[in-house]
Amino acid sequence: MAACTFGSRSHTEQKELYMRATIEFLEDRFIRFNRDIFNGTLPKPLMHISQARSFMGQFKVERQPSLLRKPKETYHLTLSNRYDLEETTLEDVVIHEMIHYLIHYKKIKDTSSHGRHFRELMTEINRRFGRHITVSHRCSKTELESDAAKAHSIVCLCTMTDGRKLVCRASQSKVFEIHRAFQEWDKVEKEEWYWVYGSYFNRYRRVLTPRLFSVDKEGLDNIASGTSLEFVEVSGGRTILRPAGRIVR
Repeated sequence: MAACTFGSRSHTEQKELYMRATIEFLEDRFIRFNRDIFNGTLPKPLMHISQARSFMGQFKVERQPSLLRKPKETYHLTLSNRYDLEETTLEDVVIHEMIHYLIHYKKIKDTSSHGRHFRELMTEINRRFGRHITVSHRCSKTELESDAAKAHSIVCLCTMTDGRKLVCRASQSKVFEIHRAFQEWDKVEKEEWYWVYGSYFNRYRRVLTPRLFSVDKEGLDNIASGTSLEFVEVSGGRTILRPAGRIVR
């Protein structure tokens, strides 16, 4: 399984109309690029649109075992419509996944998922067709802010000794470790935790280690409208995170 995920972006963003992926767009571009770039080599895969945050595009192979012959393979090509992207960027994501498809279909043995053969094909397509395909894609500020799906976030608001307010959107499984780490940071003067619902904090990754990021007034307003949380020791020496002020029974 290969996916176009988040990473460095190597070309200057152009001022274009932003759009979200549709199945019609994916089918149209696959037919066009298969004809113009890949010489009609690739059989049409099953195509899907996803709400994934972790990838922009994905090529996947589904194998069905058989005792009588080699496993049957079904090919899947997926685009995420979570973000507004420039049309050319979305096209580059499609071509990126089609390179993965070509390498698998032709049984080319590469050094890694984005190994030497992938990079050679990517570079040649960029040169010949004026594309800007990259190994991975990092969302721009505009793209991140286009993610309007509402979600719950556990957010730590830290007031630093120099007066700055910084935030951390913590992975639920790592809340207690991050909390303990912030307690030991000399530059953290005050630590507050909140349960926030909405789309604002989609632009922040859920972190697994203690990290702090800047936040604007809109973010602070979102935090203020959330539910204040507190760490409380309960019977058995356990510590729980709960809405502030709730009575422990």
